[in-house]
Amino acid sequence: MLVGSLALALSSCATWGIEPTRPGPGVPVISNFRIEPEKVIIGEEVTLAFDFEDSGADLVEAHVFPSGIRDWVFTQTFAPTVLNLKASKYGQAVGSVVATFKLENEGVRIFEVFVVDELGQTSNKLRGRVSVGQR
Repeated sequence: MLVGSLALALSSCATWGIEPTRPGPGVPVISNFRIEPEKVIIGEEVTLAFDFEDSGADLVEAHVFPSGIRDWVFTQTFAPTVLNLKASKYGQAVGSVVATFKLENEGVRIFEVFVVDELGQTSNKLRGRVSVGQR
C-alpha cells in the first residue's frame, strides 16, 4: 500500500511541462483507463486501454509515459511512447484505444496517458499501475 501511494505521488511529475487544454468544444477527453492484468511476471505483457470522446473527431496521437518504483527508487521516463491514432481513430468522435506493452523490469510500473488532436489540443491525463514480479 505504501509503495502504491508513493508511486502515485511521485508520478505526478511524469509529464511535467505538458498541461491539458482547458475543457471546451473540440477538446478531447479520456476516461476509464484500465491496465490488465494488474500483476504480471517479468517478460509478460500488459494491455492498456482507455475510452475517448472528441467532438472534433480529429485525434492524431496518444502519449504513454511509463515510470516506476524498484527497490524504493522512483525512476521517471521522459520519453513517452507515442501511438499514432490518425490511421485508426481519426474521424471517430467516440471510441477506445488499446495498446500492449511487454514489461522487463521488476517493481511497480506507472503509466500516464493522454491524447492530442490535430489542433494540438491535449486531453486530461489518467494514471494506472501494474506490479511486475518474478516467478
